[in-house]
Amino acid sequence: MKNLTLKVAVITAGIITATYLLGANSEGSVRRSIAAPKGATGIAPVVASANAATTLNSTLDDIDRLIRDTETQIGKTPTSSGLDLLARLLLSRGRITGDAASYANAEVAATRSLAIAPRNPEAQTIHSEVLYANHEFAEAGATSRAIFEADPLQVGALAVLGDSLRELGDYVGAGSVIDRLDKLAPGSPSVVVRRARLQVLNGQPELAASTARRAEAAAEDSGLLGPTLAFYSSFRGQIAYDSGDYKAALQHYDAALGLADGDRVASYGKARTLAALGRLGEARLLLRELTDRYPDPASLALLEDVYSATGDRAAAEQTGGIVEAVASIARSNQQIYNRELALYYANHDRNLPEALRLARAEILKRKDVYAYDTLAWAEYKSGNIPLAVEAAERALATGIRDASVLYHSGMIAIADRNNPRGAKLLAGALQLSPAFDIRQAPIARAALAKVR
Repeated sequence: MKNLTLKVAVITAGIITATYLLGANSEGSVRRSIAAPKGATGIAPVVASANAATTLNSTLDDIDRLIRDTETQIGKTPTSSGLDLLARLLLSRGRITGDAASYANAEVAATRSLAIAPRNPEAQTIHSEVLYANHEFAEAGATSRAIFEADPLQVGALAVLGDSLRELGDYVGAGSVIDRLDKLAPGSPSVVVRRARLQVLNGQPELAASTARRAEAAAEDSGLLGPTLAFYSSFRGQIAYDSGDYKAALQHYDAALGLADGDRVASYGKARTLAALGRLGEARLLLRELTDRYPDPASLALLEDVYSATGDRAAAEQTGGIVEAVASIARSNQQIYNRELALYYANHDRNLPEALRLARAEILKRKDVYAYDTLAWAEYKSGNIPLAVEAAERALATGIRDASVLYHSGMIAIADRNNPRGAKLLAGALQLSPAFDIRQAPIARAALAKVR
């Protein structure tokens, strides 16, 4: 049971969040590894106990060194186990850096491993994780379900199944999987934090905050360290931020950075929180350091908005050009940035046909709350109000209490023949988190004042 608990313990975080921790509601979708998946933000590697220490608490330098060593060994003697390890390392690298190429290379390694050992459940599970990381959620779910049904000891496959169901919008199914995981490894921090994530999506932020606190305590008790443990602090920071408690959010992000200096998710969260507190100079400095290391669309978009808020239009335009360059690379590489880029274009009233294309492409792969919210916003910005209303209703259906989702739905309702519900939604967004987005919150206040 100890080994099983360890396996579940390393299935955490990034997956929880590819979306949530980098601001599912603003522009972040890629989660980093951190115990796991969201991930955060993919699924963290589900590994045998012998390999757990290899990636669980490793720094980026450690992982890069291990990748080089593993590639050298595979070049001499290609084995399924060696390729599995390489795929895990590349997944971890992708979660840390947000680099889509790392996910693509992980897929190559996983495919080669399966070619050598097609019936090896470990290789099959790694392949399902890679599918998830590359946002092939339906295929990841089907693959992991088949693996677990064939071998109920493959708890990693069960975790991938639950995470895939969540991304596909099947929250009831995802909850059932979490219950099964909890029976296999009671109190495992990665299972507890998954439950907290589901509570966020189901409109229970207070309960989610309590559950996330339990998850962090369980992670500490499990002996998790560095970037792995930092994930849990960042997750609590995101919940506090979304609830408008920016001081608490800052404390959680600082705690995460104390555990893992320069952590991408914690740095982004802290910068966003500093901006919400009006500390724009500090936010700008932190974001410049962050984007020098990890130029992902979410961080660059936030830096552009901070420049705009401080009146530095030249720097804002230059940063916007970098986002476009990243978008160009993403289009030729993978789909993992569809959501972030669609929101970026819609939020900046820029390249709206592309925003709509990306949002519609995303909904074919993913049907969670934020996919419908992104689609609703892109349809609204493109003038397709009836379609925006329909998508917004789907986004609100779970009762989620997220300021950005409420704001988008409120603006759409106002555009829909000035539906009185719009003012209520805008007021709810601003009451929940008055500075939920440095660019959009002022627009929400102005729109609310106008309709009132």
